[in-house]
Amino acid sequence: MNLGNFSLRNLRQRDIAILAIVVTIALGLLWYFYMYRPTQDRISTLQSDIAQLETQIQRGEQARRNLPTLRAAVAQLEEDRRNFLAQLPKESDISGLIDQLRASASDSHVLVNSFSQGGGQDKVQDVRPIGFSVATTGTFGETMDFLGKLEELQRFTKIHQVGLNVKGNGSDNPDLNATFNFTVYVYTGKDPGGAAGQ
Repeated sequence: MNLGNFSLRNLRQRDIAILAIVVTIALGLLWYFYMYRPTQDRISTLQSDIAQLETQIQRGEQARRNLPTLRAAVAQLEEDRRNFLAQLPKESDISGLIDQLRASASDSHVLVNSFSQGGGQDKVQDVRPIGFSVATTGTFGETMDFLGKLEELQRFTKIHQVGLNVKGNGSDNPDLNATFNFTVYVYTGKDPGGAAGQ
């Protein structure tokens, strides 16, 4: 076939129709693979992004609706914290607290054999834990009365361990050797009531 003598005038109508169909199919394929399909993929990606954004918007709207409640809860927690810290004894009041414990032991009629101070655990901002160990001797009722007085200090005292040993077996109400390990929390910061105005 000599393409040098090729002329559209020499083509028959059937050849022109076939050529037009082939060109149309080629253009259709090019349009499908280079325009339609990438556009559909992009639309799917955008729809997925829109769905994610709508979910995030819904969460944001819900968080915005909950914001006043959360702010009120935070303010209440701050107020509770200030009230709690205001009830803690100051570090300078620890000697009075020790006197109070000795008076409680005396009121309970237990004999204090030893009273020692150690390091405390549970570090908290503006609060210093001070560990104490008290060894006492007394009857069961007296020992439980003293333990009750220690537990009344629960707002700023945490009892870690109580040990009981019977002293002698010859009595219906023998003396108990008891040890109480507890931590007293004292406030070391500025006046907690002053934090309300800050």
